[in-house]
Amino acid sequence: MLTIGLMARLFGITSKTLRYYDSIELFMPARIGADNSYRLYSPEQIPELRRILFFRSLGLGIEAIQELKREGTLDDVDKIKKLLQERASGIQDEIAAREKQLNSIQRMVEYVTFTGGISMEPKLVEQAEFTIIGMAWSSSSSEGDIPGLWGRFIPREDQIEGKLQPAVSYGICLPGVEEEFTYVAAFESNSENVPEGMTKVVVPAQRYAVFTHKGSIEQLGDTYEMIYSKWLPLHGLQLVKGIDFELYDKRFKHSQSESELDIYIPIA
Repeated sequence: MLTIGLMARLFGITSKTLRYYDSIELFMPARIGADNSYRLYSPEQIPELRRILFFRSLGLGIEAIQELKREGTLDDVDKIKKLLQERASGIQDEIAAREKQLNSIQRMVEYVTFTGGISMEPKLVEQAEFTIIGMAWSSSSSEGDIPGLWGRFIPREDQIEGKLQPAVSYGICLPGVEEEFTYVAAFESNSENVPEGMTKVVVPAQRYAVFTHKGSIEQLGDTYEMIYSKWLPLHGLQLVKGIDFELYDKRFKHSQSESELDIYIPIA
């Protein structure tokens, strides 16, 4: 016969655990010493205790194991096999869920590292073809700049007829050869009349990632830098050559910190 201390050592548990199992009639000794009341176990009980401790290691509660014992499952190899297969399937689901959670955490760590914690989630849109009329400035020009273009355009914006959204203006960037581009300050219009010194551009249908710049117009360059260097790669978005543009509506307040405008970046 095996003493309670020896059984505890065999399985790396405490005598207190075995006394508890005895008190709830989960695992009782084969007999009690008549003269010393010592708990004594037979070698044939070892497999049963091994199964009980194994199920406990799987996270099964005491009540569930007691139910298995009452049903005779602890001694039924086929039932144990089925139970283990079900538990294995559950563990695989748990692992998959944990891996998904881990991936989300890792992406967030990368996001915070790459962006400095600045949140910028793009909205993906399928933009239909539209036509704009406005004034253009070329990067190959030796005179002026984009702010200067807007300064010349705003006093003349009322000359554009057929505006479809009078409260919405656009900054359209047309790619040229190599690194050159043409920027057009414009409104969407269905008019055939193009005022002198202005141009008409048809912006083709395109899939866009839309980012919202928040802050003054002076900070717009920083947002563009983050879009191309960090946010597009972070979200797995592939840039394509096409027309990108800025959309200015009632949220735009020029140099004020609460100002907002949308940036449309062409993607695959």
